[in-house]
Amino acid sequence: MKTRIVTAILIILVCILPVALGGIPLEILALLILTGSLYEWLCPQAEFRKWPLFVPVSLLVLTIASRFIPQSYQFAYWILCLVYLWGLPIFLESYTIGNAFVAISFFVIFSLIYQCIGLLQENHLYLITIVFATYGSDTGAWFFGRRYGRHKMNPRISPKKSWEGFVGGIISGFIIGWIPTFFFLDQVSVVLVFLLCLLCPVVAEFGDLCFSAIKRFYHIKDFSKLLPGHGGILDRVDSLLMNVLLFGVLTSTFFM
Repeated sequence: MKTRIVTAILIILVCILPVALGGIPLEILALLILTGSLYEWLCPQAEFRKWPLFVPVSLLVLTIASRFIPQSYQFAYWILCLVYLWGLPIFLESYTIGNAFVAISFFVIFSLIYQCIGLLQENHLYLITIVFATYGSDTGAWFFGRRYGRHKMNPRISPKKSWEGFVGGIISGFIIGWIPTFFFLDQVSVVLVFLLCLLCPVVAEFGDLCFSAIKRFYHIKDFSKLLPGHGGILDRVDSLLMNVLLFGVLTSTFFM
């Protein structure tokens, strides 16, 4: 427990300024999370340590570059990247077709996440709301589930999650999401903030289950041991990443 608490404090200290300030600090934090996520996404592959170094490096570079490709070239860029990742098994024995699909899934999912980070850079204050709503939901779901949990949500994927915790998480996430937002309410869209506080707790639970399904498939408890007492980076940001995608959907569809 002591290790978990110390690690949690260090995580907060590392993340608090980039989230609060935005700009370059947030960009650096996003790149660090992206790099760690790549390692943890690929690590369960049995052949991963046999791959030439250029495979994961090129995957990371392609994912980062996807955000900066001009809109008119995006379609061609994505096709070329998919063909490259799909075709590598032809030339590399240690990189199987199964590995190719795992790499493609990382490219698609995390390219979209990184592009949504670009949207958040335009007004990083929304990220503060998202963070509070997400982790407020996690905290509330843990508390209500532990105290009142009787009905399991999906024991096949996550045996500890209950419907009582889910409802408690929605309520706590909605309330906690508003707490910091009142300090900068005049700088954001109230409608968008309301939708984030309402939907982020729901999507957070869904995101946690999606990432839990990956761990169940590979029979692993945590994505890695990079964060002592907490598992890996993806174990800590799974719900947050899904809510970053939610922000991208809401912003690009209704607020641009």
